[in-house]
Amino acid sequence: MNHEYFMQIAINEAKKGIGKVNPNPLVGAVIVKKGKIISKGYHEYYGGRHAEIVAIEKAKRKNINIKGATMYVTLEPCSHYGKTPPCAYRLIREGFKKVIIGMLDPNPLVNGNGKKILKDAGIKVEYGILEEKIKELNEIFITYITKKRPYIALKFAMTLDGYIATNTFDSKWISNEKSRNLTHKLRKYYSSILIGANTLIIDNPKLTCRIKNGRNPIRIILDKDGIFENKNLNIFNEEGKNIIFTGRDIKNIPQNTEIIKETNINNIMNILYKKGIDSILVEGGSSVLSLFLKSKIADKLHIFYSPKIIGNGISPFKNITIDSIDKSIKLKTIKMKKIEDNIYWELKQCLQE
Repeated sequence: MNHEYFMQIAINEAKKGIGKVNPNPLVGAVIVKKGKIISKGYHEYYGGRHAEIVAIEKAKRKNINIKGATMYVTLEPCSHYGKTPPCAYRLIREGFKKVIIGMLDPNPLVNGNGKKILKDAGIKVEYGILEEKIKELNEIFITYITKKRPYIALKFAMTLDGYIATNTFDSKWISNEKSRNLTHKLRKYYSSILIGANTLIIDNPKLTCRIKNGRNPIRIILDKDGIFENKNLNIFNEEGKNIIFTGRDIKNIPQNTEIIKETNINNIMNILYKKGIDSILVEGGSSVLSLFLKSKIADKLHIFYSPKIIGNGISPFKNITIDSIDKSIKLKTIKMKKIEDNIYWELKQCLQE
């Protein structure tokens, strides 16, 4: 049987949960019997049924006999009680003959245990099928579980000569409309969005997701001096939640806003991790972008290059000073593509170097 073929279909199923399951992983499942797909499923929303259970119950509703079938699942079936019962035991009860796993679950509560339970019950288990693809799909979940902090992605648009705004802070619009549409897809993908206080005051953005059925990300503001206070800003009138980190005591707190008195970036990441915020799209200005790069907690960069020249302006890296090429912040290209006259560049920070 072509394991990679069926696992790719399970991956495609898993992608249907993008923007709905955080901080849970994206998981897809496919049930195959006699070489034919008889049911599919994916983890549909946070706290909801797991992909394996969705596929099983779809088959049962159609009175399809799944005993002796093979289950393809992108992530190791869970073995512990959380918001749902363990999937591994359900697979045993339903009489599956084989379970083909994309990758083992990095969660210590599961890692290897689900596989062991299935094998001990006499089910044939294989794993590591399209593993690298599935790790890429679940890079947010893996970072959140293993590093105990949100996954950090920096996003900005930049002119050909390397500026994100003019000296008068004008940045509308450096990128083209199609690039901005991709930005809203990113806002759906990541569970929160972060900017600094200066960007908040100067641009007064809404920080919403304008894709149909897209969720608004949690809006996070770094404002150590509390300069937002007593200002009528768009984020206070939009659906969704704001979290503002500041060093000041704030008295006038908008209804949809939580104020946390903290300014240390590592402490802030720990607070957000404990709140279940698994990922952050950083759209801040130069100071905020530089802060995450210097702190070595930027996992990915989304850069939109535009063929415009302004001669002098605000660099996204103006607060970074490095005196040797050997000590430079090193990045690895993940993908590049042309979006009309813009170039979209996706990179990862080489944190191990």
